[in-house]
Amino acid sequence: MDWWSVLRGAELLYGGLLLLLGGIAGSFASAAIYRIPAEDLSLIRPARSFCPSCKHTLSWFDNIPFFGWILLRGRCRYCGVTFGAAYLIHEIGLAVLFYHAGYSWAGEQGPLALGLFLITLTALWIAATIDFKHFILPDGITLGGIVFGLAVAFLEPSFQMGLGTSELPWGVSWLGLTLENTPQKVAFASSFLGAGISFLLLFGIRTLFRYILGQEALGLGDVKYLTAVGALLGLEGAIWTFFVGVLVGAIFGLLNIIRMICLIASRRRRRNRWANWRLTVFRGWWLGRVIPFGPPLILGTGLVLFAQDSLRTFFLQTWPRLIQDFLT
Repeated sequence: MDWWSVLRGAELLYGGLLLLLGGIAGSFASAAIYRIPAEDLSLIRPARSFCPSCKHTLSWFDNIPFFGWILLRGRCRYCGVTFGAAYLIHEIGLAVLFYHAGYSWAGEQGPLALGLFLITLTALWIAATIDFKHFILPDGITLGGIVFGLAVAFLEPSFQMGLGTSELPWGVSWLGLTLENTPQKVAFASSFLGAGISFLLLFGIRTLFRYILGQEALGLGDVKYLTAVGALLGLEGAIWTFFVGVLVGAIFGLLNIIRMICLIASRRRRRNRWANWRLTVFRGWWLGRVIPFGPPLILGTGLVLFAQDSLRTFFLQTWPRLIQDFLT
């Protein structure tokens, strides 16, 4: 029995380690989410964490995951300004994701697969939060994700969706590869093909919508992000990510439009100007229709990472059966 099996067998130690690593990653994510969009900051400068209000460098014990925020009651020790609950949410959120990742296929695969999985989750969390707040998908995550995905294909081929089954990953057979080829060769080909086709697919959709609507409907960051997903998970993983992103994005967009209509109607009612419902609905639609597409795409990536088989079954079997039942 190797050390990894022994560690996984000690559930209390293994689970606690995963939660601790998730808290540390959440603390790093908090800093990254604040620093990446800022023009005068970077992930390495300044090296130490600081209060966004008074700029005082924080002590190491103020950065202890979970307990640092709780002991300080969410306030800066030096100026008393409230940090907000976001820092604690990042730490708890990634701790929960890390814990579940440890008991997923990646944990069963081994420490290398799990380590790459956890790095991916941290990057996805950072990207989703930044895009939600600033409508930006950072190049360091999107373009860097393409390189990362190609490297993962060589280091840990199991990330490529469909590899290890009785069939090849989508599109690999077009390159003349068969099941007799090594997993690294098949995975790298799948990664390269997935990245290329994903870029062409979303860039084409972006160009088409820009031509039809006369304005940008998809950001270039979304294109680069799906390219990175194709590199990491292969063509099938990118396709399911896109489908989930479209479905979730449509629901999120509709809810945001309804929210804006209700908000505008409430304001007009307080001013006794609520009678013109057509104008209210139009303004609510106009303001609520623009949403970041990154978070829905990232949710799709997370579902592919955690539940590949379930997602494949849903889109290839359950969804067509539901449509057929509805039409008949």
